[in-house]
Amino acid sequence: MGCAAIVPGMTESPVQITDPRVEEYIAEMSRLGGAHGLPAGLPEVLQVMEEYAEGLSLPIAGPMVGRVLYMLTGVVGAKRVFDAGCGFGYSAAWLAAGAGAGATVTCVDLSEDNVRLARENHRRAGLKASFDYRYGDAVATLEQEVGPFDIIFNDVDKQHFPRIGQLAAERLRPGGMYIADNSLWYGKVCSATTTRDAWTAAVDRHNQWFFSNPSFFTTMIDQRDGLLIAVKQRA
Repeated sequence: MGCAAIVPGMTESPVQITDPRVEEYIAEMSRLGGAHGLPAGLPEVLQVMEEYAEGLSLPIAGPMVGRVLYMLTGVVGAKRVFDAGCGFGYSAAWLAAGAGAGATVTCVDLSEDNVRLARENHRRAGLKASFDYRYGDAVATLEQEVGPFDIIFNDVDKQHFPRIGQLAAERLRPGGMYIADNSLWYGKVCSATTTRDAWTAAVDRHNQWFFSNPSFFTTMIDQRDGLLIAVKQRA
C-alpha cells in the first residue's frame, strides 16, 4: 500500500508498505523460481544466512530484494561493486552472483565478526566474483575511494544515508547505479509530523536529494522496506 496523504489535524496511523498477501505471493513466486541461474552452492548458503539472521532478529535484505540485486547487477554489467554496510555478506552474495566472474565486490562493515562471517559465507557459496573485504566505517572508506564504481549498494545506519548518497554520486560511472535499502524506513518517511526521529529525517532527506538531482534518474520500489534505485545520467 502506498503512503496516504497526511491532512493537518488528522491522526496518523501506521503505514503498511505492502499488503501481506502480495508479499506472500511474491515470496511464493520466488520459491518457485528457486535456484535458476544461481551458482550451485549459493542457495544453501543463503538459506543458512537467512536462518541465522532470523534467529538473532537481524534485519537483512531478504530473498525478494536479493533477487532484484542479482538482476540489476547483471543488467548493468557491473565489474566494480561497493557494498556499504555488508553485515555478514547476505546482500553482497546476491550482488556477486549477478556480477559474476571478473567482478570485484568491496564489502565494508564496522564489525570484524561480520567481515569474518561474510568471507566464510562467500567462500562456501562458490561465487565467481572476487571480494575486497574492509573492516571499518563505510562512510570513511568510501571517502577514500576514487571509483568509478558500476554499482554502490547502501545499507548503513540510516543517519549516514545522506552522506553515503552524495559520495556515491561522485564515485559512480555514468550509467552506474546506486541502490539504497530501507528507503521507506517502515513507512515512517510518510509522516508529516515535525517530531520525526533523526533516522527517519535522514532517510527522507536522502530520498529527496536523489529524486531532485538532475544527474540521476531515480525511482523507488515499494517492496519490503523500500528500495531506492538511481541511475547516473550519461553525459
